[in-house]
Amino acid sequence: MSCNKCGIWGKSQTVGEYIMHSKRQNEMIRYLSETRFARIEQLAELYHVSMETIRRDLLELEKDSAVKRVRGGVVYNSLRAQEVEYEKRMENNQIEKHAIAKLAAGYINDGDAIVLNNGTATLELARRLAEMRKQLTVVTNSPNIALVLNENKGISVYLTSGYLRKHNKSLVGSLCSDCLDNFKVDKALVNIDGISIEDGVTQYNTEEAAVVRKMLDIGHTKIVLCEYSKFNEVAFNRVCPAEYIDCIFTDWNISPKEVKSWGDINIKVMVAPESVNSK
Repeated sequence: MSCNKCGIWGKSQTVGEYIMHSKRQNEMIRYLSETRFARIEQLAELYHVSMETIRRDLLELEKDSAVKRVRGGVVYNSLRAQEVEYEKRMENNQIEKHAIAKLAAGYINDGDAIVLNNGTATLELARRLAEMRKQLTVVTNSPNIALVLNENKGISVYLTSGYLRKHNKSLVGSLCSDCLDNFKVDKALVNIDGISIEDGVTQYNTEEAAVVRKMLDIGHTKIVLCEYSKFNEVAFNRVCPAEYIDCIFTDWNISPKEVKSWGDINIKVMVAPESVNSK
């Protein structure tokens, strides 16, 4: 029996050899997460394989953005790893996202022009808006959001140009930012990776951060949608100071003391109540 993954491995490779190669790659990621850098010959010696085998391993891992090959060796892609880990963690907050979207939808007025970035909370908001009888104009960098809203004949949808990120289907890059420059909207509603009074709004991905920054710039009212788990989370890229935004929609886990702290810098926090009917 043989296994030939993506044409990289030999036709004579057995199932056992394939399992060994997958195990080796996983161990290599763990090793690089600790050392941050390793030379090709060092990895070959560590895993008792040829340098050519290591190069093939790294080529495959680089396609998944787990590592990055550099002159003389390979480095661990910690920023991408953090982003992936964070995205997986955020999949657990579905009830909170439903509640936040339900609350935020009620604050969007008939006739509003809004902008929505790509995100799980903004996608849930789009689903809410698609079910409502409101005349809206929506600008977004998310093909998924555009398709959801396009089902409602009362909503005009503008999808930005840009480079499509494969793992989350988000349009980013200079083309996206240039496209957003053509609009001014009543409300910018953005889903973010982290927020704190000290560090402001932050994103893990640099290109996503640039898009969020531009969307906030074109919005008259600047609104952040985020579960409480994102409070005091600080990602790599700073989008804007906390004082730049007007309002935060979050869930019931935030304390009254924290709501007051945000109010002290003139940012209104809208708290979605816990409800079994939030879906």
